[in-house]
Formats: sequence, structure tokens, C-alpha cells
Amino acid sequence: MHSRVCQLAPCDTEPWEAVTTCDLMTREEFFERLGHLRTHKYRGKRAPNKPLLLLLALGRVAQGHGRLVSYREVERHLGVLLRRFGPPRKRVHPETPFGRLRPGLWEIPGDSALSTTSKGDLLAGELKELNIRGGFPKGLQKLLEADLDLVSQGVQFLLNEHFPFSLHDEIRQATGVSRAWSEPRLHQFAGRRKVREVLRRDRDPAFRIEVLREYEEHCAICDFEIRLDGELLGLEAAHIQWHSHDGPDRVPNGLALCMLHHKALDRGALGLTRSRNGFRVLISSQVGGRSPSTRLLIDVAGKTLRPPRSPALNPSPEYVAWHRQEVFRDPPLAE
Repeated sequence: MHSRVCQLAPCDTEPWEAVTTCDLMTREEFFERLGHLRTHKYRGKRAPNKPLLLLLALGRVAQGHGRLVSYREVERHLGVLLRRFGPPRKRVHPETPFGRLRPGLWEIPGDSALSTTSKGDLLAGELKELNIRGGFPKGLQKLLEADLDLVSQGVQFLLNEHFPFSLHDEIRQATGVSRAWSEPRLHQFAGRRKVREVLRRDRDPAFRIEVLREYEEHCAICDFEIRLDGELLGLEAAHIQWHSHDGPDRVPNGLALCMLHHKALDRGALGLTRSRNGFRVLISSQVGGRSPSTRLLIDVAGKTLRPPRSPALNPSPEYVAWHRQEVFRDPPLAE
């Protein structure tokens, strides 16, 4: 019996490839495989290597690029993303997700001839020397090319699952998935409750109300408080341990912060440390800039955090320790 071949238009940057029925992937299978990436989060530790590579690949689909991309190009772009949005580490390893996404979401033609480490990882030097290329499997590539709404849903799934909302737009721009799509439609997958939950990634609406009330509707760092027609403007309830990494919607895991200090917290420019009087603000020594506005951030180094009304709802040392380990860019500025 001959396999049915999908007669899809060739990609403009690589020769046309036949896709058999055995190669095809369904929408449900795509999201199920994306969901399995979560198993690599262990005790709240951040491992965004795979999500960031997948976002880069989805960006290539959205921009009409070919299926396969060289490791050299991946190393150049993914290395920057890992340093910007990954946990603070001395070294980044773009070669790890390039190999570990196989099989299912990634394919490397001729990979059986490549060398591996004792842990099964590919060698970055060999990948560059041999100009090895990788990309989505053929069936998944064709599925995505035929449905940009699915690309948008995949992007939103990865962002919701692995990053705080405050970084979504920045990551979209950095990975090339910033096209102005409509909000992803939530398809009702039978038996796929996790997919719907992650696409929505609902926050408890009471979290913001309770956090802002405890901090008396002022930024806990700079006392920012602006109102427009009686409504608060630019004051947010920030998670110390990210919601995407099991940080609960509880006041001890929250801070009332202005937009500047919220973004600084989530990017690791700002952190917290315990002191005699509660908590003090840390500013990363990597913060720099020549404009006077840089002082708005640097000058709060060492400042005592505004406490909540109830001492029992102070930031939990457990969540503060997670942020210091997984987000804050050590070392801090000398006070």
C-alpha cells in the first residue's frame, strides 16, 4: 500500500519535502508534547533552554523561513536569549536543547553519526564544524505553516508555562513572534484539560486586590502612587516566585510594585535580602546606563522594603530565596 502524500507548497528556502501520513502530527499531539516540557522543571528550578529554542523556531515559521536552521545560528541567537531571560548562570549551553528536544519536537538529519557526551548531549564544536542543521519534524512544520493561529497558541502556551507575564512582550520581540495576531482561540481538546489551563493561565483575581491592600496601594520600594479618575495607574501585584514556576497567589509571595520595579524584579535587576527590620532591596551590579533615570533604580539599593499592614504577610523567605537563586543577577551593588 502506498502512503498518501500531502501536496503542500514548498518552502521558499529549502527543497520541497514529501510528507507522508506517518509524518503528520495533530494539534493535540503538538500541545501534549509542549506540555511534557514541564517535567524538566524540578523543585522550581528554571530550565528555559527548550522553550526558548522552540519560540525561536516558531518565530521562523511565522516569518516564512525554512524548516532547518544551522546550529551556528541557533547558538548565536539562543545564547543571547538564555543570558537575557534564563536563570543566572556562569555559562549557557545552546547545544543542550538542540539535541535534547529530539524526538518529537525536533529533528536533526543524520544525527546518528554525531558524537555525544556521557550524558547523551551533542558536542557544540562538532555541530559547528559539520554545519549541522535542525528544526521541527516535517509533519509538524507543515501543520504550523498551514495554521498561524496554531503558531500563536503554541507561543502563548510556552510563554504562560515558563515565564511571567511582564516578560511576554519582550520575549516575543526577541524571538520574532511579535506579529499582531488576534488573541489565540481556545480550542476545546477532548481530555486536554492541561492545555486549556495553561493557555488561560488564570491568576486568582483576589491576589492583586489583597496585595495592593496590604501595601496600602503604594509601591513597596519607591512609594509610587498615581491615580487617574480615582483609579490606580501603573501599580501592579508582582510574584516573587514566578506563578509559572509554582509561585502561589498568596500575599507572602507578592509585592505591590510600580511597573519599573516589577520589570526589574522579573528580569533579575532587583532582588531582596533579609535584614533586622524586614527586607532590603538589592540591585544587581550588572545594572548600568548613562541617563539620569538610571539613578531611579540604582538609588534604591539598600532601601528597606515597605512592610505589609499585617506582619504575618511579610514576604516569605522561601520565595525570596527562590528569586535570589533563579532570577537575581548576582553580585549586588555595594551599598
